[in-house]
Amino acid sequence: MWTIWHESDYRWHHCHLCTDRRDASIPPMTNAPRLPSTRSLVFDGFDDLDTVGPLEVLSHAGFAPALVRPAGTAATIRSAHGLRVTVDAPLTLEAAPQLLLIPGGGWLAGADGVRTQTETELPELLARLHERGTVLASVCTGAMLLAAAGLLRGRAAVTNRNALADLEAAGADVRADARVVDDGEIVTGGGPAAGIDLALRLVARFRGDAVAAAVAAAIEHRPVGPVIVTG
Repeated sequence: MWTIWHESDYRWHHCHLCTDRRDASIPPMTNAPRLPSTRSLVFDGFDDLDTVGPLEVLSHAGFAPALVRPAGTAATIRSAHGLRVTVDAPLTLEAAPQLLLIPGGGWLAGADGVRTQTETELPELLARLHERGTVLASVCTGAMLLAAAGLLRGRAAVTNRNALADLEAAGADVRADARVVDDGEIVTGGGPAAGIDLALRLVARFRGDAVAAAVAAAIEHRPVGPVIVTG
């Protein structure tokens, strides 16, 4: 059972995403609403699960996510756990996606990753993408990049439990008990595995609860909540 709390009406809603695993059929895209152009940002030191989990979920749901890297960086990106990926396209304002996934990585260990990226031009670019209407969705300590962009001040958000104090210090309205916080134009998730639940929330937003339930069943994942909807 996946619990979704809509703050707008202060009622708890229960989305039964995994009550029956026998039917993992995902409805085809025929007659489905057009899905947003989707990109997944990666940089040296990104956490593997933060990226791979959401990509799996969104791909199952008919999205066409593609990897992008910070402009001016090498095409070969190495993850926190040694995965090497070649990413041809940089993230730019000119090719702004409608939905952008932002991973964490390195923040807690003081290693290459999010902390390094907060000192680059990336936070400013994220702020400008937000102005253009891009939905920004962070997993784990990717929220700290949104904080560095000035996008979380006074906004409901969550991150890795070990970085909640940092997020609060950055001015966010921290929802420590949430697995995912959907504030409309900005969506944040908890630790690495929460990326799967964040992606399922995005599927529910853009394709409906039935498709989200089918995807969860297809990947044999029992959704974890709560998902708090504030936007």
